[in-house]
Amino acid sequence: MAEKTIWGDDLVKHLIDVCKEEILARNRPQGIFTRIGWKNVEDKFFARTKKKCTKTQLKNKLDNMKKDFTQFMELKIAATGLGWNEANQTVDCSNTWWDEHLEKCNNPERGTKCNHVRFQKHGPKHLDDLHFLFDKVHVTGATAMCPGDVSSCDSSSDDVLEVTEKTDEASNKPKPKKRKQMSGAAQEKEEKSPFYQMYKNTCMKIESAAEKISTSVEASSAPLQANLVPTIAEAMKMVKACGIQEKTAMMHTTTSLIMKAEFREILFALETNEGRFDLIEREHKKSTT
Repeated sequence: MAEKTIWGDDLVKHLIDVCKEEILARNRPQGIFTRIGWKNVEDKFFARTKKKCTKTQLKNKLDNMKKDFTQFMELKIAATGLGWNEANQTVDCSNTWWDEHLEKCNNPERGTKCNHVRFQKHGPKHLDDLHFLFDKVHVTGATAMCPGDVSSCDSSSDDVLEVTEKTDEASNKPKPKKRKQMSGAAQEKEEKSPFYQMYKNTCMKIESAAEKISTSVEASSAPLQANLVPTIAEAMKMVKACGIQEKTAMMHTTTSLIMKAEFREILFALETNEGRFDLIEREHKKSTT
């Protein structure tokens, strides 16, 4: 059984940092870490914290963080058009709005309360980082819950046991019945059947599609040529050089924009700080209207 660890804010930040590094290294194609990506996350996390957590434990913690982020994004969608409290990183809504929203969101039949109430006074910690990690892969509604929502590397609410091989369960499963061997004449007759030909063609199409998907995933995992676009860190330096201050609404918008390689390339192509500031300001106005 893996050692339990209390997830303090410093450990969470280390986990976020190593995950961001692996995402930038193209080790999380299609929103899923590769085997190399997970190994690097485990190794880097241990090197920086001296806390040995398994892949299962780290994934469970990330799933919990993703669930919090998803629930918060559901709240933001519900509060579209209302205010934003930059200091508390959450929506700025009246008590009347909250009363009406919680009345619709609560589920008295199941005896469950709306999770959005947790973010009434303050949004989730490390919100900008959560946007980076989950903005393109989070889901909403009933599908927000993922296997492993309970983290195994936390206090009582986050404890989980390592998954062990279910050898007994596997051995108790009924074995599939073997198909009876057909005679040569019967087999030839079956192969001439239009239904058999349709089945065979469908299998070939599925196999071909699977090969294309596999090739596409491998291509998306391949590292891009260096220096095509500035890194996020380089783009952030340009943003700050424009005069955009941290802890402002414009900086919040910008952190989402510079996650896109196309935007960083355009930002780099502009020759003056004034031009870059004007671009970001226009994008910010579009996002708030």
